[in-house]
Amino acid sequence: MSDLTYPPVFGVGLAGPALAPSERRALEAHPPRAVILFRRNIESVEQVLALTGDIRKLPGRPRICVDQEGGPVDRFRDLLGPSISFREAAASGVARRAGELAGEACAALGFDVDLAPVADRLLPGASERVLRDRCASGDPALVIRASLDFLAGLHARGVGGCVKHFPGLGRANLDTHKELPLIPPDPEEEERDLAPFEATMTSARAVMISHAAGPDGAPASLSSARATGLLRGSLGFTGAAFSDDLEMGALSAFGPLLERCVVAARAGCDLLFVCSRIEEYPDCVEKVSREVPPVRLAEASARLDAYVMHLDEIRRAASIPKLPLAGLMADIAALRALSEV
Repeated sequence: MSDLTYPPVFGVGLAGPALAPSERRALEAHPPRAVILFRRNIESVEQVLALTGDIRKLPGRPRICVDQEGGPVDRFRDLLGPSISFREAAASGVARRAGELAGEACAALGFDVDLAPVADRLLPGASERVLRDRCASGDPALVIRASLDFLAGLHARGVGGCVKHFPGLGRANLDTHKELPLIPPDPEEEERDLAPFEATMTSARAVMISHAAGPDGAPASLSSARATGLLRGSLGFTGAAFSDDLEMGALSAFGPLLERCVVAARAGCDLLFVCSRIEEYPDCVEKVSREVPPVRLAEASARLDAYVMHLDEIRRAASIPKLPLAGLMADIAALRALSEV
């Protein structure tokens, strides 16, 4: 076990449907700020409740995150039936209701944070092909309206949100899970890309930084010019900045995972997501503890503390219907059917 002490700034993924002994040892020795679950971790309602219950008992009470967007990214599909996509919800004027149902599902299954909505614009030849129905619209005003509505729905059910993928993947023609897209310089288009984030980030209190590269070739998540200069300096954001998964293919040319974590933290990412390679997580913690200035780690931790306080506040104020899961499933199906009329 390390003698180093550090503010918890990592979000960590697990391998399977239960905490493995080796995972438990790693998370007890190096308490993470968050744990993120994927479909590989979700098999049944009873199993998910047992897993989220175990995670809550870990040191530091990590917050439990999931990407429950609906449509193409629907982690609860096998448990609760398919949810309406964000694009369909926006087009049908039911983004608020979609957020409420996502929040109800998260709350019922033990999750604290839904890493949604997607605030990227839907553009032909780019996000329309890569992100598809994860995006609400190509019109920034419609993206703003749908995103604010979705966030209001989540918050009404006591679940936090996070707008993504700053500074916008709308013009990205490659999937950052696999490759590094280059966003061409265009001041007018950049202004349209940024508008949904500028309008929603205060409500969300959290922004996820993408791995798309700017004209200098550096991914936003590793670029202080974008993760700090643009987000904090130009737009004035004071909330928490989450990295996208630092294991993604877009970052494959930017050093090993440990080095990416250091660079992302220095650049301005407050929460560092390591979503699959948990066996490397302890080494990531130690490297960040050694090589990121303490003042920067303290800054990141303070922002994450403020986000946790926000989670506690919305949970206390929430109105969560006392429905059996069968009722929630019926509501999810009814909303999806509405979009198909």
